[in-house]
Amino acid sequence: MPLGPTARMLLPYMNFTIATAALCFQTTVLYPWHHELDSEFKRLKEEQTRMLKELHDAKLERIAQVEAKIIAIDQKLRETRMRA
Repeated sequence: MPLGPTARMLLPYMNFTIATAALCFQTTVLYPWHHELDSEFKRLKEEQTRMLKELHDAKLERIAQVEAKIIAIDQKLRETRMRA
């Protein structure tokens, strides 16, 4: 569908207006929002690191408890074998 002479004359101005509006939106809304999201992601990463460390420490503690129980059982078995 061919454009008329009036549309051809107005099209560059309309294109410039839309492009300028898009640039203004990017610089006033999206760019500050990017910084806000970046700080939130950093906070989330720190929280995740902290939680993973707590989980790791809890697992190590549980492993130490299990190891202590195994050693105690092993000592009891050795004592019963010596008596027999």
